[in-house]
Amino acid sequence: MNAGMTNRKRFYKAVDISEAADGFSVLLDQRAVRSPGGAALLLPTRLLADAVATEWDGQGDEISPVSMPQFSLAVTVVDRVTPQRSAILDELAAYGGNDLLCYHDSDDAGLAARQQDGWMPWISWAQTTLGADLQIATGIMPVSQTDAACRALADAAATHDDWELGMLHRAVTLGGSMVLGLAFLRNRMDAAALFEAAFLDELWQAEKWGSDWEAEDRRAAIHAELDEAERFLQHLRALRAQ
Repeated sequence: MNAGMTNRKRFYKAVDISEAADGFSVLLDQRAVRSPGGAALLLPTRLLADAVATEWDGQGDEISPVSMPQFSLAVTVVDRVTPQRSAILDELAAYGGNDLLCYHDSDDAGLAARQQDGWMPWISWAQTTLGADLQIATGIMPVSQTDAACRALADAAATHDDWELGMLHRAVTLGGSMVLGLAFLRNRMDAAALFEAAFLDELWQAEKWGSDWEAEDRRAAIHAELDEAERFLQHLRALRAQ
């Protein structure tokens, strides 16, 4: 049963889970849910299957895809990450070569100090744990990272399976930092800490000059997406911790 990502009338009554040797399927009236692209949706852990099934079961007379974030993340992995894994890794590598954490302010001493405190521990972590010796720039001039540093970040991303890679891609594209994304994926920081570090500049400016509601709403939406990625990873890790 192909589950498209547009609003439609609820067409099923019962939601169940079926276990197989290679994963778990969510069943709608005993028919397996498939991705919008038509791929089989085999979820790697029971906890993730439970979360997706709960979203389907919680729909009213009309199915609202925006109220199904765990399902949305799962089908993104199946329809985009798995068939385009090499392209996803290339996209992440580009972030690694231009990481947010490598650009520090040269005019505002208060912001520069906050960047030093909030970002440099992760730059050091990238060097000691990942082998990525990243160069820091001040001001607006770009900095070129070494091939070795970029390769170290890319190699770190490539060690993860498609499910984790999908969450890394989500974290990196939302936060703008490969280093923070990898720290988040490897359980060195939670979604709240990732958000605070990734939006350090914006939060500083809002604290100093005030913030408008559109910016606050945008940041709140991003924070919510990061929270859902964190939940997804928790669901993935449930089986792997056993």
